[in-house]
Amino acid sequence: MVLGRAGMKLEAQKFAVYLSIPIMASLAFNEPSVQKWAADYFQFMKYPSNPKTNLMKEFEQLQREREEEIEEERRMQEKRIKGREEYLAQMKLLNSSRDDNAPGINNTDSTSNNKSGWFGWMRGWRRGGES
Repeated sequence: MVLGRAGMKLEAQKFAVYLSIPIMASLAFNEPSVQKWAADYFQFMKYPSNPKTNLMKEFEQLQREREEEIEEERRMQEKRIKGREEYLAQMKLLNSSRDDNAPGINNTDSTSNNKSGWFGWMRGWRRGGES
């Protein structure tokens, strides 16, 4: 070894970590309560609740639920389209009122001011005042 004792200590620590992680994991996850929670949470196995369950009724119920979800999604899509049209109509109204120079709206251009740009205010400040 090139590093001598320091290298040997490092290798011993790495070996201890390599051994302790799987051992700790197996101790922690081998508890029955943890296994039950994991099986319920991740649903490893799904069996019919009862062998006498009528699968045709269950299938029809799932199909009805899926059709209801599709119908709800279609209604929401129609609502979104209607809302988007209302928004566009409102924006057209606002733009037309702005273009007509309605009273009460201050319509000043930034180009009419001598100080243009983001840091235009600094030009006068550097010279010691407005010029």
